[in-house]
Amino acid sequence: MRRGFTVVMALLAVASLCGSAAAFSYAEWHYGELVPAGDARSLALGGAGLASADGARGAGLNPALVAKTVGLELAVSAMLLTAEESREEPLYDSFEGIIGYNTYAFNSTMYDRYVGTISWKPSGDYDWAPAVAVGYHPRLDMCYTYHVQYRDSDTQAEPMDKILYDYWNEGEGGVNAYTVTLAHEVVPEVYLGLGVDFLRGQASAEERWVYPEYSDETDVDSWFTSDGFSGTQFTVGLLVEKLHRVDVAVVYRSSFELAADYSGESTQDETVDGNMKYSYPSAIGVGFEYHPRNEIMTTVSLDIEYTEWSKFEDSLIEDLDLSDTVEYRVGVEHQFFNTTQARFGFLYQPSYMDDETTRAAFSIGLGLDLVGVRLDVGGQLGVREYDVEDGRIRETTTTAMVSLTHRF
Repeated sequence: MRRGFTVVMALLAVASLCGSAAAFSYAEWHYGELVPAGDARSLALGGAGLASADGARGAGLNPALVAKTVGLELAVSAMLLTAEESREEPLYDSFEGIIGYNTYAFNSTMYDRYVGTISWKPSGDYDWAPAVAVGYHPRLDMCYTYHVQYRDSDTQAEPMDKILYDYWNEGEGGVNAYTVTLAHEVVPEVYLGLGVDFLRGQASAEERWVYPEYSDETDVDSWFTSDGFSGTQFTVGLLVEKLHRVDVAVVYRSSFELAADYSGESTQDETVDGNMKYSYPSAIGVGFEYHPRNEIMTTVSLDIEYTEWSKFEDSLIEDLDLSDTVEYRVGVEHQFFNTTQARFGFLYQPSYMDDETTRAAFSIGLGLDLVGVRLDVGGQLGVREYDVEDGRIRETTTTAMVSLTHRF
């Protein structure tokens, strides 16, 4: 077992958490992926919604959607996510062929997250004025938990094998976005919006080897903390509803930098501090909403988003080799009567760490209009597996989300 790290290794191992977005899974532990800012409706549609949401609930997807605000709107969402990760090592036959896998670690962790937006569009003599919105949502999530217990199978300590030690790797914290949005209908059925995200947050991480009381070994610990992240991102959105049966949206998200001071201590009690900077890449997304020509009130939504991860830079690590990603999100919404909607969706999400590592997710949801309050519920199940140096990782993420939207 490794009993210690150099100062540099301690820093890099834990500093990687500080760029982790949605770090509920191992592959995105380094630098992460952006947390989607949609509501329960978008989740049920596989994450789609660049051209199909409206008002306050569309602010995080496409700022142009805020222009469709009616009066004063409030949208709030609560999300519960369960992440399950199993680590497996290959089993070989006498010819060194893999005959199966043995699970040596299984971790299940639950997280809760919240999103809120309020938007306002003046009416009457002030129709010329743009709609404005302010909101909050998690942008990067730095929480990750891994635990494995090592035992000596040759030594019996009733009622099970003797415990050698427990290994823990834990991170917590995150970066949140405080957003201001302006949007306007520039010509009939053409909407333009600008969103500014003020990014703020902090992170901490710890790596531990914990020995039982009867062991002669001493617990080993390393830790890392940041004094605060800060950065700014701009988003420009366009929505066109003039086309026959098809609405089209284009969203551009600018590159942005996150800077922070850090301090830490290695397993050899060596301290380190300084400052770091991550340069995140720009992204561009295109969204479509199709209204079929029939009496059944059904719409189909499709989003395609390209992120240039190969442009990502880390001030602490040179020669990164990240892969650009193209993400596909598709959903179908069917309306029953005038107040109830059923939704289904699919998400195809490649990882920038390895272009052969892809998460496939299926989703389902329901929408209800109740006395001026819109209630949306959505659920999504995502799965993927990929090889690592010492075996294979299987991941399952289960997400449930509830959103309430009210027009005053």
